[in-house]
Amino acid sequence: MTVKEFYSKTILNSTIDKMGFLNVLVLSCTMYVLGSIYLVAGHTSCSRTSGLMKSIQYQLKLVEEGNGRCDCSHRYNKHQIGFLVRLNKHLQNRPKGSVVIYDNVITNDGNSYNPSTGIFTGPADGLYSFSWTTTTRANKYFFTDLTVNGNIIARNHAGHDNINVSASHTVVVHLKKNDKVNIKVQDNFVGQFIYGDGWSSFSGFMI
Repeated sequence: MTVKEFYSKTILNSTIDKMGFLNVLVLSCTMYVLGSIYLVAGHTSCSRTSGLMKSIQYQLKLVEEGNGRCDCSHRYNKHQIGFLVRLNKHLQNRPKGSVVIYDNVITNDGNSYNPSTGIFTGPADGLYSFSWTTTTRANKYFFTDLTVNGNIIARNHAGHDNINVSASHTVVVHLKKNDKVNIKVQDNFVGQFIYGDGWSSFSGFMI
């Protein structure tokens, strides 16, 4: 059997209208490759052509099983992890080193933030982003740290001015499963005043 005969029986009898764009693209490439072989070599062995067609048929099968789409599920988290919380009430004279508990939960996909303790617990190993905003009253201050398992990662300085001041910070950190992340008042200062009513917030998500 010649390449031309094999090509005619195998490819042209396919039902193109049942295939997606990627199938047609693969078939087009097949036509080009087989046509080139035929034109350049004049003929080729059936076993070699059969091996080429088996490889192409396997690729077509993968495309068809994926409904014409790339299966990229391995690149993404199966479960979304992210939270946004904020303070409803103003806080005053918070003790040195105490955890800031954001009591108003807006988003908590994965339920990894605990509104009773103010602690986010990493549900899985990975790269995470966290942000927090602190707004304080004129002539007051409220200095905070973001900590992972008690270790300071970043600091936020809001206050000591004659106007209301808002300060924000964003970090990107690697976490292990069950690592603890929270915002706390800095150890050397009492947290004099922090605005609630949505002016102060804490958020994070797995990248």
